[in-house]
Amino acid sequence: MSIMKRLAGMALLVLTFSAALPASSAAQGTTPPSTTAAQDEYVPIDELPEGEKLPAAPFLVGAYTVLWLAILVYLLMLWRRLGRVERELQEARRATGAR
Repeated sequence: MSIMKRLAGMALLVLTFSAALPASSAAQGTTPPSTTAAQDEYVPIDELPEGEKLPAAPFLVGAYTVLWLAILVYLLMLWRRLGRVERELQEARRATGAR
């Protein structure tokens, strides 16, 4: 099996598992209430205002998106470089007559 096929399989596997993972508990709103509400008394998360549930959710999603895009770009760059190296090796084998 060529290195490019292995790398493509690994990338597909990573993308499949990342898409199959459930949303994080922070994104589902299971974080504890804000400190002011928690200091007064227990307030269920359903009763908190929208701004206090998870104010950093857009940043969290953005950070994960940037991270996964960077990993994908890195894997694609590796795939292209490995393909180039495989072609050069095949040309060298043909030139020397070895298999």
